[in-house]
Order: sequence, then structure tokens, then C-alpha cells
Amino acid sequence: MRRKLTGVLLLGFVFLLVFLTGCSDHKSPMKGYITDDEISQIVSKFATETKFTKYSYEGNLNYFGYADELVPQTVSKRNVDFVDSLEEYSDKCSSYYLRLPLHITVENWNTNKTVSGTADGLSLSTRYQLEAKIYRPKGYDSVYYYAREDGGLILRAFGVNKALTIKRPSDITCRGKWDIEIEYDANGYLVREYFSTINKSEKNKSSCCYGEAKYTYA
Repeated sequence: MRRKLTGVLLLGFVFLLVFLTGCSDHKSPMKGYITDDEISQIVSKFATETKFTKYSYEGNLNYFGYADELVPQTVSKRNVDFVDSLEEYSDKCSSYYLRLPLHITVENWNTNKTVSGTADGLSLSTRYQLEAKIYRPKGYDSVYYYAREDGGLILRAFGVNKALTIKRPSDITCRGKWDIEIEYDANGYLVREYFSTINKSEKNKSSCCYGEAKYTYA
């Protein structure tokens, strides 16, 4: 059931233009980002076989101070069936908030498979799907990769101007400037997704949007 939020906003699909006047664009990346060759070297070490059958996650979301009954502020799920997708991106193997791939492998990272099965179809490579959900590939923003201290990758985007889709819990699309950080462990499994408008303020939640989820596997 869709519930009316204002005269023009629907809970099922919310498109909100966020005016962040007076804020820095936060475009400059952190130092230490790595090259494509270094990314490939890290991905080549990721696990290629399914090791887990269950996973759990906990998350929190602030959507401009909306009440919990309109946009749930927390989520906690235990022992969810883990259906891996080793050869291509699958929405069934994606994160709670942003639909990011839960598992990166060498095979699915740069697969040539497409949605329609032709070269003109939407790419099913995890790299393409991952980056497309974080920034607009044909825009002026970038995604930067960093080596994770304990092995794996951290992806960061700084002040990206994007209509970000927060798929769950309410299928919200929100336009703004975003700082985003995504973390994969040494075996290529997603362990953290984080996103926030660049004016994040826990003291003034009605002016910003931010969320985070953490993942464990068993």
C-alpha cells in the first residue's frame, strides 16, 4: 500500500531534489587510491567458490527525519539464505539498501554477459553494476578504489551528484550530492555500505539523508 507523504511525494517512490546551498562539493578524493592494475590484482585473489549459505545484516537509515512508520530507520536480519552469483551480477545477491553485489569474483567482475544476452544489452558485470549504483558513469564524477588494510577493496565517491536509489525499505530515489563508501573483505564479500548527503547532520536530521549497513556471513 502506498501512503501519501505530501501533496507530491509518495512513499513507494520518492523523488526529492535536495538543495545543498552553501556546502562544499567534497569532490577531492582521499589520497591513496589505486590503479586499475592494482584493482585487478586484488580481485584476482577473491574467492571463486561459494563458502557461505547464510548471511546477516544490520542497518540504519535517516531519510530527512521521516518517522519510522513511513521510512523504517533500522533493520536487523539474521540467517538469511545466501544465494551466491559467481558469474554475473544478480539482484538476488545484492545489498539491502543500494543493491550492491554481495560477492565479487574474478568471473563476475568483468563478465561480457548482458541482460538481453546481446552485446547491446545492459552489462551484468559486477563492476559495471556496482559503479552505476554509486555514480553516473557518463557524468563528471568518479569512483575511487583503495586497498583495504586487511585485504579487499574500499570504494569511495566524493560529492557525487546523483539520483541515488535506496531500494529498501521503501524504494526511494533521492537526488543530492553524496559521499559513499563501500567495503569488500579479502574474499570479495561485501561487509559495509555507507552513504550520506554531504550536509549530514545528526543534530538536524530533517535536512539530510544517510544510511549504513554491515554484513556478516556463515
